[in-house]
Amino acid sequence: MKKLVFPIFLSVFLFGCNDEKTLEVNNANGEEVKEVAAIIKNEDEINSGRAIFVEDQLLVAVQAKPWLDYKKTKIEKNLKKKLEEILPEYDITVSSDYKLYWEAQKLLKEEDSEKVKEKLEKLKKLKKEET
Repeated sequence: MKKLVFPIFLSVFLFGCNDEKTLEVNNANGEEVKEVAAIIKNEDEINSGRAIFVEDQLLVAVQAKPWLDYKKTKIEKNLKKKLEEILPEYDITVSSDYKLYWEAQKLLKEEDSEKVKEKLEKLKKLKKEET
């Protein structure tokens, strides 16, 4: 029995250390998508992200690596600052809240741009109401 514990523990530990980042961006200008993707992929603290461009607004929902949950607000501020430097013409909202991350996934699948715009406004209000 003792011989099985170490290999099982080692395999579970190595499986949990997967560094593959996922990034989803809705259809927008190719250059802007590349810039946002590059910024998110270069952030070591971010595990995955979703970006939604709607007219002059940008919503970026990210997931911090599990052991960095206590630094979520700092990660949000740093990411927002970097995005504002590169994309000053956009009204940028960055969130590490899982609810917004999940809702951003739904928005990426939505086809109607008016619905996306309405839901994006609701998400921005929800972000401001966080307690």
